[in-house]
Amino acid sequence: MKTVTLTETPEADFYEGDDGAYYTPVEGVEARCRWCRRWGHQDGLYHRQVLFTARAALVCGRHIRREDDWREAV
Repeated sequence: MKTVTLTETPEADFYEGDDGAYYTPVEGVEARCRWCRRWGHQDGLYHRQVLFTARAALVCGRHIRREDDWREAV
C-alpha cells in the first residue's frame, strides 16, 4: 500500500508530503479514496494537490503518516 509521510508547513492544516505534493485534511466529505477506492469517512480524507498543476485527489488517512503523529503506523 502506498504511504506518504507528511511534515508541517508554516500554514495551519497544510502539510508537505515526501512525494512533493501538499495535503490538507478535509472533514464532512463522503467520498472514495483515489488510491484504494475505500470510503474515506472511516479513516479521514486529505485533499492532495500538486502545486501549479490541475492534479488533485482525495486520499484517505490509511495512506498518510504524519511526523508529529504520536501513533505508530501499522
